Amino acid sequence: MAKLAYKIDNEYKGIVTYDDKKYTDEELKKMRQEFISLEKSLSKKCKKSYDSEYCYELGLILSNKLAEYKIIESTRYNFWSMLRQNVNEYDKRVVLQTKQRDPYEDCYLLSKLPRELALKYSMSKWDHLFDITTARSDDRIYKWLLDNECDEFVKSNDVFQNFCKCLKLYISDIDTSILSDDELYNIYDDAMNKSILLVKYIHSKKIKMDSKNRDYYFLKIKKINHKNINDIDNVLESLNK
Repeated sequence: MAKLAYKIDNEYKGIVTYDDKKYTDEELKKMRQEFISLEKSLSKKCKKSYDSEYCYELGLILSNKLAEYKIIESTRYNFWSMLRQNVNEYDKRVVLQTKQRDPYEDCYLLSKLPRELALKYSMSKWDHLFDITTARSDDRIYKWLLDNECDEFVKSNDVFQNFCKCLKLYISDIDTSILSDDELYNIYDDAMNKSILLVKYIHSKKIKMDSKNRDYYFLKIKKINHKNINDIDNVLESLNK
């Protein structure tokens, strides 16, 4: 097996192994030119760089490149790193340490969804969801997201972010595969409505609430129905003292 390689201080470093290929500096240069051209064409095709449409289309390209270069699925994170370090020098998006937070990985995951669903939500919302593996561990969340027509949820980044936080707390210790669709969707509905109430309260009081207090809020009201506004308000007020 040969290695997809690139130079660091004149020494070749292997990144991904696959049959009978070894990309030299010249071949990496060709790949670099190709990706720059691809992203320029996407910038013309899409309304805004790195929005949902752009990232969806880029994800399709990345999926095709994995197949074209015969890259093993489990090594794709290394491929993203190779692209970022040696090919696409114009993509300046921040890469955090965990594998799930590489923007290329998010584009790749987005491209696996129906286009209608991918474009329904902003890329920042997808970033939040993809970052929380427990929230997306059950594929039924995508049907729920597609069918959801609540404007406060679909349009608000704050609500969506807190929804993801709530799900992480509520289903981290649950095997959701044993739940019926209705049971699981009720959890999603509950998390959404409690997130809406939290964001409304924060905006009405013009306050900030740190992550620890938001965790406390969701855990404190876990067994309270979201329709019990007074009980939930009491919890919120206790956090604002």
